[in-house]
Amino acid sequence: MECDFLIVGAGAAGCVLANRLSADPSNRVLLLEAGGSDLVDDVEMPFGQRNVVGNPATDWCFMAEPDPTRDDRVDMWPVGRVLGGGTSINGLVWIRGQRRDYDDWAASGATGWDYDSLLPYFRRSESFEGGADEFRGGDGPVSVSRLRTPHELVDVFVAAGVEAGFRANADPNGADPEGFAPVQTNQREGRRETAARAYLAPVLDRPNLEIRTGAAVSRLLLEGERCTGVVTSGGELRASREVVLSAGAIMSPKLLMLSGIGPPSELTELGIEVVVEAEGVGRNLQEHPITFVSFFVNVPTLNTMLLGDPDGCVEEWRRAGTGAMTSPVAQGYAFFRSDPSLDRPDLQFHFTPIGFDFGPDGLALHERPACMIAANLCRPNARGTVTLRSTDPADPPRISHELMGDADDVARLAKGCEIAQRVFETEAFAPYLTEQQLPPAPPSGPEEWGAYARATAGLAYHPSGTCRMGSDDGAVVDPSLRVRGVDGLRVVDASVMPRIVSANTNATVIAIGERAADLILAGDDS
Repeated sequence: MECDFLIVGAGAAGCVLANRLSADPSNRVLLLEAGGSDLVDDVEMPFGQRNVVGNPATDWCFMAEPDPTRDDRVDMWPVGRVLGGGTSINGLVWIRGQRRDYDDWAASGATGWDYDSLLPYFRRSESFEGGADEFRGGDGPVSVSRLRTPHELVDVFVAAGVEAGFRANADPNGADPEGFAPVQTNQREGRRETAARAYLAPVLDRPNLEIRTGAAVSRLLLEGERCTGVVTSGGELRASREVVLSAGAIMSPKLLMLSGIGPPSELTELGIEVVVEAEGVGRNLQEHPITFVSFFVNVPTLNTMLLGDPDGCVEEWRRAGTGAMTSPVAQGYAFFRSDPSLDRPDLQFHFTPIGFDFGPDGLALHERPACMIAANLCRPNARGTVTLRSTDPADPPRISHELMGDADDVARLAKGCEIAQRVFETEAFAPYLTEQQLPPAPPSGPEEWGAYARATAGLAYHPSGTCRMGSDDGAVVDPSLRVRGVDGLRVVDASVMPRIVSANTNATVIAIGERAADLILAGDDS
């Protein structure tokens, strides 16, 4: 089968591209996804996330190498293996990050990716329940709303932030994200709005769009200096115009390297013929490190609601799209400065009215009501790599990341924990708190907070940066997202970010897909 555009990966960006490119009936578009349908309860229920992350039916479940900066801990790196990709298994937090994130991209050589250039694509992608204005979109594919059934402690969290010396923010997706606010989420009537639901479902009847699930790609077809298609278990598929990799920050570099595009020494060691020398492929891996402070409380929280009446919670969601199951894990967020002298926020909070049992086998719902503030770094310095284990496409990639390998990262994350403790110790929270859960007793100073942060830090599940965009010779893709040294091949996903954005990555990757579609349709050869 030959098409004009072949898209590998039906995640956030891939779904956007399939919709926008097939809007022209003369374009034949083929979208390939290794996983299956997103139309299952645990995907559609926002609180069902705990059942889809780590589930091989919806997640690649990649395991990283031991991290020597955290006592050789081995983390799972979730990667969506389902229509919608990460948008089907993520935390449903809708936030764009900071203007400077994108202006810094442009200044580093990603011409055309500054905030003012991306703002129209942020607006075009969303239908915000608060209506359109100069920053927000009102008629885009993705339904964005405030929580349908917010927990009473969300308002307490915002009030506590103000009491602790920060500000409240009526719309963190407006002019400036700084401040404390209830979370905004990609939901429609209490159901997860995956990229597949937003961008694919409305256009399934287009005769020029074909979507194949269960279609894992093993490598790219390269003829001379041009990419002409891909190889799957079902055979070769060809594209007359372009192949677009939208497989994410772990799988896109893996597929490039399996195809001979990557660091030559690593490819040669595995016996892979080097087609394009690209040292940057798989480098620059970035993640938001995250840790937490938690307290037991005297009001029911989502864990006790669910444990007390699981069938009733699910039935209410099915019947009315309300109740505990409509809640993402995070119900509030905040962006703030660890030091008032800084020129922009460097830390983020997620507030969770859920009690977790942090046992040796991972997170489980606690039998007691509790809430948690999770702190993460907006712009970490630590970097990692994605490399190949072998030439077998079925082998998972090797993911190496020293999450706490940078002293400044550790110090700032420790400061985030210290500020979270201060927020909990406000008068706003006082009527609700019964006992501190973690840390069991507040550390006494920066050194002890640093040890706690290092011991407990985990992943926010925002892998980025492994096919960096730029104008320099070391960039994997140019500002039009074309792979350097190969015609007819682009990468469009979180891997192209020069630096990870200062927030959850969902909204940003969708905007990247929107702008990439315009570049492709314009025949951008600049």
